[in-house]
Amino acid sequence: MRGEVKVESQTDVAGRFRKGAKLQCDDVGELVIASVRGAADVPIVRFEGRSTREDAERLRGKRLRIAKSEARRAAKGGYLWADLLGLRAFTPEGADLGTVREIIRAGETDVLVIRALGVRDDLLVPALSSVVRSVDVAAGRIVIVPQEPAE
Repeated sequence: MRGEVKVESQTDVAGRFRKGAKLQCDDVGELVIASVRGAADVPIVRFEGRSTREDAERLRGKRLRIAKSEARRAAKGGYLWADLLGLRAFTPEGADLGTVREIIRAGETDVLVIRALGVRDDLLVPALSSVVRSVDVAAGRIVIVPQEPAE
């Protein structure tokens, strides 16, 4: 009624939805949060300059994003999913495992989906420090210690 929208949050950054925060919206441009209420995982947000039901309807189904610079700041030295996509995966011995094609949010541990050329099945790798040994975004490489398949 007041231009508010319910947001399906996919962030793990506490306080992402706060008054004054700037977000990019598909086909709309920048939106500034005017108010937030409700649960952190499904906040109800009103944006500046949007105060009617019609304003809210225009935002239905749109994706909200933050600027990469803001995401990098929030990552505090970690990696963004966008940094990992397209990296070539290798074993510590140098065997080429394929390319990181996707990242799946699987509860507490994200999973890297690696596809090798000419191989039908993807390699699913948990994003754990015991498995992902090094990431070199500049060189386009990630070193992975593959886990033994369960029998």
